[in-house]
Amino acid sequence: MTAVYIHIPFCKQKCKYCDFNSYAGLNSLYGTYVDALVGEITSQAPLLHVKDVESIYVGGGTPTLLGQPYIGRVLSAVREHFSVVDDAEVSIEANPETVTGGKLALLREVGVNRLSIGFQSLDDDLLGLLGRKHSAKQAIGAFRAARDAGFENISIDLIFGIPGQSLANWAITLEQAVSLEPEHISCYGLTIEPGTPLEREIAAGKLQVPDEDLQADMFIYTMESLGESGFEHYEISNYAKPGRRCRHNLVYWEDGDYIGFGAGAHSKIGNKRFCNITKPGDYIKTAGTDARISEVTELSADDIVSEAIFLGLRTMDGIKMDDFQARFGRPLYNIYGPQIDKLLEEGLLEQTDSSLRLSQKGILLGNEVFSRFI
Repeated sequence: MTAVYIHIPFCKQKCKYCDFNSYAGLNSLYGTYVDALVGEITSQAPLLHVKDVESIYVGGGTPTLLGQPYIGRVLSAVREHFSVVDDAEVSIEANPETVTGGKLALLREVGVNRLSIGFQSLDDDLLGLLGRKHSAKQAIGAFRAARDAGFENISIDLIFGIPGQSLANWAITLEQAVSLEPEHISCYGLTIEPGTPLEREIAAGKLQVPDEDLQADMFIYTMESLGESGFEHYEISNYAKPGRRCRHNLVYWEDGDYIGFGAGAHSKIGNKRFCNITKPGDYIKTAGTDARISEVTELSADDIVSEAIFLGLRTMDGIKMDDFQARFGRPLYNIYGPQIDKLLEEGLLEQTDSSLRLSQKGILLGNEVFSRFI
């Protein structure tokens, strides 16, 4: 099975914390960008020899700025040139201020069956601090409009560890989000990315760096609270009701193949990775040709093993020892025995009869664990 990712790099306004490949003020490029996307899909599909596409994910940026006619064209191109399974998961990211009941109903008509809404917070002061363009009321309204439009699979994105955010405030946001009864919730600890407006405000002393201990408390509270509310914690930042795990992201974490179309989109097929040039204008000029590719990487045998380990450890199921040995022809312990023993001793990993996975302490210090396998 393969996943297809479509990148829409347009936003109304860049959020203060964002370092994604997204751009504001490029409305005039919408039509020519979609033409380029369709051209890339059309020209590249015959060269990829992909059979079963299990998921399509339209991300950004803010894909819902484009509306149904543009999104419909792109999805039609994917279905025309790839073999998409009948029950494929078709997701789109949405910001609350960019959707209406009518727009959501039209997205349903072109085959979108999963919506990921970027709430980020349900506190208007914190939303303003992050540079978000919507209010808490708009976020809740967008969710309810999606339900009315027939969406039965909705995910909510939230951020914790925002400067000035308390544990009590985070608990209220989680409680409000759970009360909407979404199928999926993603909770990310805020990362202060270099070069962002938020990083500059912290450097200027206008805001304080989020407290690491408080972030850890928020993370633990999230795991406990969402678990009590019936959500499965299946990946470090992701929680789902039973049967509602994000199939697209599971392809990434299970080290499957994925194909990215659009400016800055990444792909992995077998042991080869490649990514497209990032600037929308440059992408439009080169889409459908090899000139669109900015970088190609051939993964070594060691790279593939390391990647399988840290991707597997991101999931709460961990690494299945028998599956690992069947894939690589040797037990995991034969490759990384000393590292595993040390991490077990430090309480960062835990072992069952069949798997190796992060402990709760290891979840909090995931990057430290992953670095041992590079």
